[in-house]
Amino acid sequence: MEITRINDPACLKDVAAIADEVWHECYAGIIADEQIDYMVKNFQSEKAMIELYENGAEFYALTEDGVMRGYIVLGKEEDALFLSKLYLHSSLRGKGNGSKALSFVKNRAKELGYTSVYLHVNKYNKRAIKAYLANGFVNERSLDTAIGDGFVMEDYILRAKAE
Repeated sequence: MEITRINDPACLKDVAAIADEVWHECYAGIIADEQIDYMVKNFQSEKAMIELYENGAEFYALTEDGVMRGYIVLGKEEDALFLSKLYLHSSLRGKGNGSKALSFVKNRAKELGYTSVYLHVNKYNKRAIKAYLANGFVNERSLDTAIGDGFVMEDYILRAKAE
């Protein structure tokens, strides 16, 4: 797997397409299909990605054999790097690519002068939680956030030291 910075906002259409596919795969059985559709439309769409990009978020493509199979989005905050999004297509999972991506993120945090990186993860996404904990993240707290249309994100906030 290769990790490459996305510097052209025209590529965000491809990121949104991967998001739609991966979200429906990853969250099926964890949250209702209606909430998946709502969250993809409002937080993972091309429009949402462009807004993040224009506000300074860093985007990275995760590619295999030249094909985008995942993505990372990083937000620069005052006291820590925010891992806003990290999604891998099923073809990348189980091969150490998640660990490689998390190592990249922790290294990027250090390059930017941060001492830590944090993220939100769905409380019921056991596979992701297991991967984060195995890669040095610790659970700081629980956070439930109303996101509109009666939907709530039920998350843990995890944090790791920058490397």
